[in-house]
This record gives sequence, structure tokens and C-alpha cells, in this order.
Amino acid sequence: MALQSYYRFEAWVEDLPRLKFAIAVGVASFIGVLAASLIFQGVNTVHAVMMGVTTVIVYAAFDPR
Repeated sequence: MALQSYYRFEAWVEDLPRLKFAIAVGVASFIGVLAASLIFQGVNTVHAVMMGVTTVIVYAAFDPR
């Protein structure tokens, strides 16, 4: 069941247009950095936002897919 959900999610993500894919990766990056900052208390919200924005820009510009 979980594996089927993963494959459906992966297929959905691969079909996203370039900009939507970049935004999805940027949001995931933001959430990851924010969660790490809450756990380790080493990074603040500004760093999480900047990491998310930077990731969106890089993925939109270079599209590694």
C-alpha cells in the first residue's frame, strides 16, 4: 500500500511543469530546513526561507530533470 502511494506520488511529481516542480522542491527544502532548525536550534526562519527561495531559483533555471 505504501509503495503504491509512493509510485503514484513519484509519477505525479514527474509530470509537473518545470516551474511547479521547482516550487514543490523549494517548499520541501524550506520545510526540511525549518524542521532541522527547530530540532537543532542552529538555523532561524530567515535561513529556511532563503534556502527555499534559492532552491526554487536554481531548479527553475537549470531544471535537472
